[in-house]
Amino acid sequence: MDNAASTRLCDEAFEAMLPFLKEDHFNPGSIYEAADNARRALTGARKKIAGTIGADPGSIYFTSGGTESDNWALKGTAELVLSGGYTRNGRVIKKPHIITSLFEHHAVTETCRWLERHGCSVSFARPDSTGHVSADSIERLINEDTVLISLMTVNNELGTLNPVAEAGRVAHEHGILFHTDAVASYAHIPMDVKAMNIDMLSAGAHKFNGPKGAGFLYADKRTGLKPFMHGGGQETGRRAGTVNVAAITGMAAAALRHHEHMEADLARRLELDGYLMGKLDKAGFFTAGKVTREPAIINGTGERLPGFISLTLPGINAEELIVRLGMQGICISGRSACSSSLDSMSHVLSSIGLDRAAADSTVRISMNEDNTEEEADILIEAIRKCIC
Repeated sequence: MDNAASTRLCDEAFEAMLPFLKEDHFNPGSIYEAADNARRALTGARKKIAGTIGADPGSIYFTSGGTESDNWALKGTAELVLSGGYTRNGRVIKKPHIITSLFEHHAVTETCRWLERHGCSVSFARPDSTGHVSADSIERLINEDTVLISLMTVNNELGTLNPVAEAGRVAHEHGILFHTDAVASYAHIPMDVKAMNIDMLSAGAHKFNGPKGAGFLYADKRTGLKPFMHGGGQETGRRAGTVNVAAITGMAAAALRHHEHMEADLARRLELDGYLMGKLDKAGFFTAGKVTREPAIINGTGERLPGFISLTLPGINAEELIVRLGMQGICISGRSACSSSLDSMSHVLSSIGLDRAAADSTVRISMNEDNTEEEADILIEAIRKCIC
């Protein structure tokens, strides 16, 4: 029940990876015939992934995951400006201004903090209490030096969907590049980079049943994005390092599997979402005086990824609850797994107005199409026993 943290490797990915772990172990950068299969696999993987988002295969760059892809998009854009000669609407910009939101993944917010120390300025849009950032709130932050807007498609703690296409349209109307961290959304909801006005998109394989340590950055050729890792000539000279053929092949297989089954998977998630919410209601979680001292609260209302629930249980120590459930083999979380062991309050929950007490009583449940109603029953009963 913690699929937002990571997902199991699907059969399609596993089968696709096997040949490149043993027999076809060759380096695709080698020119001899034995490396042909590896080269063809990379070409095929690039085409498959590009096809899932309506992109040109030449605009797909393989990375180690979502964090690297986010770093590349933000730092690469800043470098374009700081290296000199970057113009927006005919005006040369010397100190780049970036707009993002307060509840982005740390891969974006921490990169922006780093950029602030290296010649950039950053503005952070605040989400509303329902867990969404409006395009209007972003547009109000635009100034004459703004070069990039970065807004995540789905928030990784709340599951809420942001108006990415609208935000991208606003960016383009002002001659600004638009990036979205799609790590929590790619392969789970339909995405089309052209229809959604996306110039750059980040994704990580382990969020959609691919292997850990693999991801990609879509970067439209018109962005002119600078190389991120220097060394050899891999990824058309823009991302050096020996290519992980097995992981990339597995990622592409997982992406294609999800793309082909997306409608059915979303329908299944909706079923599970409704079932779990109904069980929570019947168990009295939303009624004062029954299960908790105060009614439970769902954080992040409105449009959200089905199966993704942020639940505040007033008066309950979420960390203790997560540990006790874990001892029973039940996995949920309190926040992003990238920062789950930190003592500081979740910046996501803080950004939508929760205080420390409420944040410390909040858990995240994230189901996918592989979960069952029986597992939902087990979860609800286990929580009830732990907190009563």
